[in-house]
Amino acid sequence: MNIVQTHEHLGAHRAPEDDAAQTAPSPASPPSGPAQVATIASHTLRERWRSLLVWSLGLVGISAIELAVYPSIQATGQGWQAMLEQWPDALKEAFRLDAYTSGAGFLNTELFSMMFPIMLIAVALGAAAAATAGEEERGTADLLLSLPVVRGHVLTGKAIAMVLGVVVVMAAGAVTIVVGAPLVDLDVGVVEVVAASVMTALLGLLFGCVGLLLGALTGKRAAALGGGIGLAIAAFLLQVLAPMADWLEPWQKVSPFSWALSADPLLNGVDWGDVGLLVAVCALLLAAAALVYHRRDIAGR
Repeated sequence: MNIVQTHEHLGAHRAPEDDAAQTAPSPASPPSGPAQVATIASHTLRERWRSLLVWSLGLVGISAIELAVYPSIQATGQGWQAMLEQWPDALKEAFRLDAYTSGAGFLNTELFSMMFPIMLIAVALGAAAAATAGEEERGTADLLLSLPVVRGHVLTGKAIAMVLGVVVVMAAGAVTIVVGAPLVDLDVGVVEVVAASVMTALLGLLFGCVGLLLGALTGKRAAALGGGIGLAIAAFLLQVLAPMADWLEPWQKVSPFSWALSADPLLNGVDWGDVGLLVAVCALLLAAAALVYHRRDIAGR
C-alpha cells in the first residue's frame, strides 16, 4: 500500500458521478479515529514487513547458534566456573556471569544482557526514525497531513506499528528458545523466557519512543537515529561500567538497562515495578512527541 492508497483509505475519495442527474453526491465522511489509526498502522507494517522479516530471522539464527553452543558449555562447566572465579566480582556482575553454566545464566549472558536488547533497540529506532521524520524527508508528509486525519492519529498509528514490529521480532527469538531449549537440555522455564522477552521488548520500545520524539522535534531521520543510538550506548555503558567504578555506581539506576534487566527476569520473572516505570517513561515520551508533532510546521518544509 503506497501513500496514494493510504490517501484513499483515509477518506479522500472522489465522489462518483450520477449519470442521470449529473450531480455529485456529498462526499463520504472520513473514517473514525480508530479506523484512521488502524489504517496508518497497517500501511506502516506493510511498508516494513521485509525489514521485520530479516530482523526476525536474525534473532532466530542467533538464538539457534547460541543454543547449539550450550551443550559444550555445559560439558565443560567446571572449567568455566574455575576460570570465572578468577574474574573480578565487578566484571562478573557487569556481564552477568555469576551463573554462566546454568541454562538461564547462559541465556542471560549471551542473549538477554546485550544481543537481544541491541537488536530490539535497532528495530524500534528504525521504525521511529521512519515514522514522522522519514515522511518529511521523503516529501510525503504534506500529502499525508492534507487528509482528513488528526496528527495525533498519525503518530499513534506509527507508534502502534513500532510496538507490533518489536513484539514480532522478539517473539521470533523467544519461540526459538522455548522450542530449542529442550533439544539441548537447557533448563529454562517458558514463563521466565516470556518475562525476559517482555522486559527486553519494553527496553527497545523506550528508545524507540526517544526516536519518535527526536524525529518529531527535528524532522530528520539522522537525528532520530543518531540521538537514540547515542543515548542507548550511553545507557548500556553506564549499566556495564557502574559496578567497576564506585563513583558511577549510584548512577546505574538511571540507566533504562537497569530498569529492564537488573531484576534478572530470566531468573526471577517480571518485576512489575520496573514494568510500570518503563511503560510510564514510554507514555511520557509519546505524549511529548505528540505535542511537538502537533505544533510542528511541516507545510513550509
